[in-house]
Amino acid sequence: MKSFLLLASWASCAVAQKHHLKNQVPIPDLCAASPLFPDYSLACGKGSIWSAQAPPLVGIANNRTTKQPKKDIWRSDEGWHGPHSCAGAYCAYSRPSFANGRGIVLVSTAYNAEEASHISAFTKPARDEEQGDSNLFRIVEMPGKGLGVIANQHIKRGQRIMAHPSAVVIHRRFIDDVDLENQYRLLDVAISHLPEDTRKIFMEQMGQSGGHKIHDIIHTNSFELRLGIRDGHHFGNYPEVSRYNHDCRPNVAFYIDSDLRHYTHAVRDIKPGEELTISYVDSLSSRQVRQDRAKRNWGFGCTCNHCSLPPPLIRDSDNRLYRMWQIEQDLSNWNFPNFEEDMIELLITLYEQERLDESHGYEAYRLAGLNYNSIKNKEKAAEYAKKAVEQLLLEKGPEAKELADMRALAHRPDQHWSWGKRK
Repeated sequence: MKSFLLLASWASCAVAQKHHLKNQVPIPDLCAASPLFPDYSLACGKGSIWSAQAPPLVGIANNRTTKQPKKDIWRSDEGWHGPHSCAGAYCAYSRPSFANGRGIVLVSTAYNAEEASHISAFTKPARDEEQGDSNLFRIVEMPGKGLGVIANQHIKRGQRIMAHPSAVVIHRRFIDDVDLENQYRLLDVAISHLPEDTRKIFMEQMGQSGGHKIHDIIHTNSFELRLGIRDGHHFGNYPEVSRYNHDCRPNVAFYIDSDLRHYTHAVRDIKPGEELTISYVDSLSSRQVRQDRAKRNWGFGCTCNHCSLPPPLIRDSDNRLYRMWQIEQDLSNWNFPNFEEDMIELLITLYEQERLDESHGYEAYRLAGLNYNSIKNKEKAAEYAKKAVEQLLLEKGPEAKELADMRALAHRPDQHWSWGKRK
């Protein structure tokens, strides 16, 4: 992953431009393509990245305060230890037994630590059998890229490649609220409490900016995750995942589930010797937006094959992406006066031409299913709903809230809320 994850401010995930279907379940947000630190201003152009709804932190000490919270807020009999040290409102906690001894460290507020200790990721037994098959790939030096992931054998679409739990979880506001000196100090303390093997693979990750190594690694190789608590927005580091390089047209999709595991699956058949890649930007954005994000956040532009096309082909690609966006707006509006059935197939065709149907195609399939159902084309509605379910499992995982709706559409189109919606 290396430099493709550096963000100047650890921007939290954007609240995307919403696409609603009148009197019905809203079409989900289409802004960010992944849970990884999307660039708020470039992706959506909305307000402050720190406007999240979070409970106020009452009585926060000065950043340089190292006073320990009361011990009775934490229960070591549950496998958790700490606080080991603090900086203002943020403290370092550890659970060495997490994931069968892999261990995890948490840098967050005492309130969040107590709340997080009760989420299912920490109360359910570890599931090592889900880690994926390490025989599928090897880690090698890639010219101009550092390390990368190469397929050892044929990998089928939908096949799991990796599934690893987080090693480090850090509150999203830690980097904003605490001065650098105390960030470095608290991160050093936190990482020192990882089990030796986990600490070793963490420290083997590459940074981007130099300076304090742990701080650099966290900046360069972290994903946004939500802990399922009131103030749950945190960042997670997954050392093994950092080996994936970026491509705007990736062959691997990823999601992070409520168990804090980072899952990657092949989105198309992959040949032996082919590099495995994921996308760290919004692949539905124009090339210029993708390049601006890369330069702004990582110091250099993307050089993947798609971004390296000749200028005329880049213009064609950008035009297709814009047309896709327009059609999605129109198909999301039940009252759009100029709806035509051909728009549905055009959207799918454009996704295929952009080679985004296999990695980012869920929204297109969902819109196709809903709109065919709205004109009472039962067969087409069920066909695309099934494709949406398959794609959703790759892009968002089995816990995705949209699954039930698409499964209902695939099973009984004429009983679905969208049946005959367009008069």
